Amino acid sequence: MNISRRSFLKAGALTAAGLAGGIPARQAQAGAASAPLAGTLRPTASGPVQGRETGQEGCLVWYGVPYAAAPAGALRWQPPQDPASWADPMDCTRPAPTALQNTNGMAAGTEDCLRLNIYARDGAAGLPVVVYFHGGGNRTGSPLELPGTHLASQAGCVFVSAGYRLGLLGFNALPALQNGSDSTGNYALLDAAKALDWVQDNIASFGGDPGNVTVMGFSAGGRDVLAMLASPYFAGRFQRAISLSGGLTTADPSASARQTAAAFAPLAVEDGLFADTDSAARWLLTNGEDVSRWLYNLDPARVCLLMAEGGGIRMSSFPHLFADGVMLPENGFEAPLANPVPLLLVTGVTEFSLFNPLEVQYQSNGLSASESSAARSFATRYGSELYRIFNGAASAAALSAGSTAPVWVCEIAYGGRDSASPIQAMGLGSFHGISLPLLSGQSGLNGVVNLSGDGFAALSDLFVAKVTAFLRSSTLDWQPWTAASPKALVLDAGASADSVSARLQDASADDTPVLDQLEADNSVSTETKDLVIRQVLNGRIFSAHLDQRFHNPTLWV
Repeated sequence: MNISRRSFLKAGALTAAGLAGGIPARQAQAGAASAPLAGTLRPTASGPVQGRETGQEGCLVWYGVPYAAAPAGALRWQPPQDPASWADPMDCTRPAPTALQNTNGMAAGTEDCLRLNIYARDGAAGLPVVVYFHGGGNRTGSPLELPGTHLASQAGCVFVSAGYRLGLLGFNALPALQNGSDSTGNYALLDAAKALDWVQDNIASFGGDPGNVTVMGFSAGGRDVLAMLASPYFAGRFQRAISLSGGLTTADPSASARQTAAAFAPLAVEDGLFADTDSAARWLLTNGEDVSRWLYNLDPARVCLLMAEGGGIRMSSFPHLFADGVMLPENGFEAPLANPVPLLLVTGVTEFSLFNPLEVQYQSNGLSASESSAARSFATRYGSELYRIFNGAASAAALSAGSTAPVWVCEIAYGGRDSASPIQAMGLGSFHGISLPLLSGQSGLNGVVNLSGDGFAALSDLFVAKVTAFLRSSTLDWQPWTAASPKALVLDAGASADSVSARLQDASADDTPVLDQLEADNSVSTETKDLVIRQVLNGRIFSAHLDQRFHNPTLWV
């Protein structure tokens, strides 16, 4: 089954019709919310599901609810299909396995990954719905990344976290897998659309309002959410969006296919099809049935280990979000948005710290211990500034140019260099993902960073309150970002509960001043600066202007 271009254009027409009439297309079909249901046994269109109490904040949870059939075998690189129905209650009391992915160099998880975790208060009805897409570079990750109990309770919403296909099972641009000009290799985005359709048809049984859906994602999930704004295929499937540490990224399908063919080529050599990888890669770029048959017969565990490591936040290391003219416009975000909805962009101010090589890796390039420390600090400082702009103001500038809907930018300063509570351990600062413990009340870095103080708790309350207002009213209590007045709300806190600060400050989308400052900064040697520019910051999703200024070579095949 493929997406026809007629269906694609029809989706765009539905978007226009829904916006003109004030009723999104899917919402018009969903019908009124049902009466409140209580207890842990709930109906779905496919069969009943048995959840459990979380034991926290009066919430219930249903883990691993299927929204589509397992994309395995003949369905591996196909649009998701409806799940088979069942009669007896399905046990959804324990987390389901993650999507198949590389875990410490080993294949782990399952292809049967198109499942949802649902968190809701008992007896809820007509509540806003959040559908969350996890991070992990679209190569790794889990719907458990952001536990939904706290947000469901404090924000009064139904929180849904979606699993989706990862790695080359979720994004694959090889020509042999595209059965005509109307096909797309953006399988993970097809999964996301299917998950949103399931929400439209079933979420009332869990207390949610199918006409009040917010898509939210972190990191790669945040970038996926922004891609949904550009895709006519998502017409009427949501009413607002939140991108946490996301940004605007698309990939050229032809360049992506070359990169992907080079990754698969060693497997073809291992299987005795070719004597060398160059010949194998050329074969993989053809669209013959022999290529597709070999791909479908591969052990998926071998596939998930390809392009699975290295190159953090470099599109060349794993191309995805293809601007193929089917799922995403060929000119990406330059076109007017297909789904112009109110949008909140959130970023930390020290986001590059987790992607920066460790000091020992700098030392392996010939730097001394002191030089390595200085180099890492230098890279974190300028990489984070470029990443902050990319996630926030630069995305706001591009999106607001093609949309009449408001865009708000929020920067989390907590932990940063100038914060009242700087996080100095491992040079983390306001690290990539600091928004997650603010929303969940839980931290995966408890062994490294203490985020349990009164100040952080108060900041969490403030941040959740603002998200709550957005879910209910599609607006926020600070100035939207505009080209004429580019502003961001900056959040910080000290040690005490009364130390929380929320200040509006300038947030330019222009990264030229950052590059000027980097070029003039003599705090490290010329050799160290050159290493950072050419081997650390190069080719990142945020570094296009840096690569252009310093003539960095391309990392694409």
